[in-house]
Amino acid sequence: MLSPSPAVTDIDHSQLFAALSVMFWCFVGLEAFAHLASEFKQPERDFPRALMIGLLLAGTVYWACTVLVLHFTAYGADMAAAASLPAIVVQLFGVKALWIACVIGYLACFASLNIYIQSFARLVWSQALYKPDSRLSRLSKRQLPLNALNAVLGCCVLSTLAIYWLDINLDALIVYANGIFIMIYLLCMLAGCRLLKGRYKALAVIGGVLCLLLLAMVGWKSLYAIVMLAGLWWFLPKRSAV
Repeated sequence: MLSPSPAVTDIDHSQLFAALSVMFWCFVGLEAFAHLASEFKQPERDFPRALMIGLLLAGTVYWACTVLVLHFTAYGADMAAAASLPAIVVQLFGVKALWIACVIGYLACFASLNIYIQSFARLVWSQALYKPDSRLSRLSKRQLPLNALNAVLGCCVLSTLAIYWLDINLDALIVYANGIFIMIYLLCMLAGCRLLKGRYKALAVIGGVLCLLLLAMVGWKSLYAIVMLAGLWWFLPKRSAV
């Protein structure tokens, strides 16, 4: 039986950093709540509550899944990562219960995609407000950014088709995406260092250091994020100071 707590000397640090760079994907996206702040009736009260409750729920789910995987030793070179939880379900409830795991997995993925797409559509709409004549800046009768949402959905479809046609490895894709997330978080921390004061500034400094460590774990693949952000900075039109 594999030991869930290997000796420190037995740990391959390169593999550890690679695993951490993939695991970071589980914790990105919580900031997407910020783009949906206009959906709250009382954002000053409801936004912090929703963020903290979501963080606690997500952390609890990930912790529970990790405990189960370690307890049932549902990991190792002879088992695909995606097969860990289904294998546990089979051990506990039998093969017939697999459909329950499939439904739960589908709902979890749907919820994640839903919040990502909606929040990104709101972000696109808010940026389009700088050009009021743009179709992306328009809202529906229910005050929904449908044009921005359709644009985001179209990009998602094209990206999915490109990934399928190019046969891009999902793990590698996640690491590249994580690099972009980490760069965005790093820029936010740098902004916090400049704008905040007191203990909040200290927290921003700590967050910036952690982001740099995460970038180091991603390794050379973080160059993708740097090149992408540099390209956006270079090609996007600069806003004139008001």
